[in-house]
Amino acid sequence: MNQDFKNQLSEVISIFPDLSIKHIEGQDFLKGILDIADESSTVIGSFSVEIYPTEKFPYRFPKIFEVGGDIPCNADWHKYNDNSCCISVEQDEILKCQSGITLINFIEKEAIPYFANQLYRIKTGHYLNEYPHGKEGVRLFYIELFKSSNPKFWYFCFDHAFGNSKTGRNKRCYCNSGGKYKKCHMLVEEKLQIIGKQKVLTDLNLITS
Repeated sequence: MNQDFKNQLSEVISIFPDLSIKHIEGQDFLKGILDIADESSTVIGSFSVEIYPTEKFPYRFPKIFEVGGDIPCNADWHKYNDNSCCISVEQDEILKCQSGITLINFIEKEAIPYFANQLYRIKTGHYLNEYPHGKEGVRLFYIELFKSSNPKFWYFCFDHAFGNSKTGRNKRCYCNSGGKYKKCHMLVEEKLQIIGKQKVLTDLNLITS
């Protein structure tokens, strides 16, 4: 049992009273209704969910399942055949969880926006914001991270992050943006280092092959 997850359950149900603590096969988890509200706090939809700990929580997201059948089990809807919800790409999850997350933070910042986006699609036929799946999702993540769609620049930045090349903090950034390195791609490199050298290299080789 993930003790970090277990220790947070009571606080979660005090804030989300339609969720309750359940226990099965030596594991505590959350089960119940998650309401989605608009900007005026009016509930615009509700979903039946279950939330389980993962081995690496709080340094990875918990696992959330939509069990009411309101979202099709279809990769195009970011929901898999076991009812689990695809919240984001792994690389984005690693960065968001680098310092550890709380269950409340996950529900408020990740789960509720995910379900709000589902409601938007149900209403309009398309998502408001969406990462593609698989290889294309990883590609988009790195395009946004590097602020470039040029694979040669990705590898240059990778080598600068993990190699011996150094740029002074107050020097102009090597991307030719005109900004200082410390406020530009130094921040990108720090994120690459959090994701990890081997993971980033594997990802780059995947999306450039």
